[in-house]
Amino acid sequence: EDICIVGSGISGASTAFFLTNYTAPDPAPQLRVFERRDRVGGRLATVTVAGEVFEAGGSIIHPRNLHVRRFADLLGLAAKTGGDNDEDWLGIWDGARFVFKTLRPPPPGSSWLRRKLHGLANSLLLLRRYGLSLLRMDSFVQ
Repeated sequence: EDICIVGSGISGASTAFFLTNYTAPDPAPQLRVFERRDRVGGRLATVTVAGEVFEAGGSIIHPRNLHVRRFADLLGLAAKTGGDNDEDWLGIWDGARFVFKTLRPPPPGSSWLRRKLHGLANSLLLLRRYGLSLLRMDSFVQ
């Protein structure tokens, strides 16, 4: 039978991958993927904001998401390593503007105390903007 997949983000792409590679070839189903954008990837794509290219979410897939990790392994994709969390800079873009931004990272070589205070300040900014909802989400994920 024919199979239609709506969307070519991680769910649609992985579904197409598994159906293509793990369905019986006789008779092979007609597989069609419908995507409203001109590229695949969904949240895993990159976006350009003010002339800068950013990952649109693939960098924040939770490491406990075993399904995505297994899919990445099957595709031969490796996780980015060697990054220092103290250098992270987070912004939440609503399509027109940043609705939230963390503080710029401290300069390289900053003291331990400055890095800890920076992390605390960012945590307080998140708490002020989102309240306890982030803690509830974290406990749900755990």
